[in-house]
Amino acid sequence: MPRTMSRGAVVLASVAALVLGVALRLPHGAAQQRCVSGFVCDDPEWRFTYQSRRVKVVLLAGSIGAFQDEPYGRLIHEWCENAEVRNLSHVGFGAYQLHQVWDQEVLHNPRYPMGAEGLELWVWWNGGLNSAASANRTNRYIRRVFTEAHRRHIRAVGMTLTPWGALEDERRWGGTRALDTLRNTRRIVDFVMGRASPRDALGNFVSDRESPDAPWAPAELADVRIDLFNSPLRHADAPLRDQAEMRRMLDHDARYRQQLRDLDDAQRTARMDVDARTLAELPRWFLRPDIRGFDPVHPNRAGHRAIALLACPQLPASWGCHCPAQ
Repeated sequence: MPRTMSRGAVVLASVAALVLGVALRLPHGAAQQRCVSGFVCDDPEWRFTYQSRRVKVVLLAGSIGAFQDEPYGRLIHEWCENAEVRNLSHVGFGAYQLHQVWDQEVLHNPRYPMGAEGLELWVWWNGGLNSAASANRTNRYIRRVFTEAHRRHIRAVGMTLTPWGALEDERRWGGTRALDTLRNTRRIVDFVMGRASPRDALGNFVSDRESPDAPWAPAELADVRIDLFNSPLRHADAPLRDQAEMRRMLDHDARYRQQLRDLDDAQRTARMDVDARTLAELPRWFLRPDIRGFDPVHPNRAGHRAIALLACPQLPASWGCHCPAQ
């Protein structure tokens, strides 16, 4: 705890953590940060506690996973009678930071039941949105989690990024910047789903692989893959934008035209047609309004239930899930 906190504040923080049952932790050596509930999180030597549940699951995600009003992780823990889900999600953490949590709080946690007889160990990945602007680097650390898990006989569930964004977010979704944001998002989604080639998924980080252009090895991918991005979570019936207007915007964007400078006229026209159509369809790749929370990134309580309902039937049979109809 920070030295400036009083003894009473420390006690209240500890009680809050116990009552809310939140398992958001910081890695060894990291500066203490406040979790979304307001208490300081720092317990790198956590342990599983449900002895009757033989399937042990660690959830790694950013602030969506760290949601506290009936989050999808808690719902899966309740619906899957054999699985104990431990939530190690962190607000604001991208793939690199989540890999640090994985390394320090799981692989180097002496209380983690590595190799324990009779237990089935899983890592449940749903991170990367906070680092989506660097898609290749994000995929590099997701791949590391999967390969390091499989090396230790820990299986992996990979859930993709959720639909996210809004046209009002000019910094990421304004003008032609939206094309970069959408491509980066899809590059992460396609890697988690095993659809992207190694070179497209990893970019220059493909050199991490022993054979850069060899097909993916099973150890590099999740055992169970769940697509949240192209799913009923997105606003699939949102009104389209005018495609001709989008084409005019591309014509007048000097930065965008510079990106196409090496294409011939036919190639440039074809590319601009595709990109104009993509920009026109962009609202259909955002989160549905009825499950959107306080911003265009975070699902609300109903959104978390929708995520859990979508994921539950696809989870391993060994988890013992009893999925509600709705």
